[in-house]
Amino acid sequence: MKRNLPLAYSRGSFHVRLNFGFSLIELLVSITLLSILAGVGVAGYRLSVRKQTMDAAYSQVTGLLRQAQANAQSGKKINCATTLAGWQVRFNATSVVLEESCASTYSVSIFELPLGVTLTTLPSPNPTLFRVLNRGTNVPSLTDIGLTGFNLTRTITVTATGEIR
Repeated sequence: MKRNLPLAYSRGSFHVRLNFGFSLIELLVSITLLSILAGVGVAGYRLSVRKQTMDAAYSQVTGLLRQAQANAQSGKKINCATTLAGWQVRFNATSVVLEESCASTYSVSIFELPLGVTLTTLPSPNPTLFRVLNRGTNVPSLTDIGLTGFNLTRTITVTATGEIR
């Protein structure tokens, strides 16, 4: 079977003209599809990073509460020269402070919330005190601590007996 190839005339002779490359339409379609895929990928990546930021903040705040709970249960003293009342966690809109409580209060650890994450529901009472030797907390029954950021919300609950959920 004989194939007809396009011919081009040049200085008295015919040459076979081969078309290499892509047409403008093919290039535009390819670029458009790649742009759409990149846009979807970037949006998914940003959502993933925001969720990880919220999860990290939630874990850090929960960790400080658990550290206060464990220190109070064991009666751990760092700066107190007098009787230890307990360990407490003080909440501000953008930070959480772990404190040792005796006759005075000593800040032991400060956690600044990531940019874009805030505490929207502060516990009542604030600070939350974990009393020594498993004597519970200063919370009347339940208190919620709400973390909000990037259209996501996480809630931590502390009970009167010192349970953290």
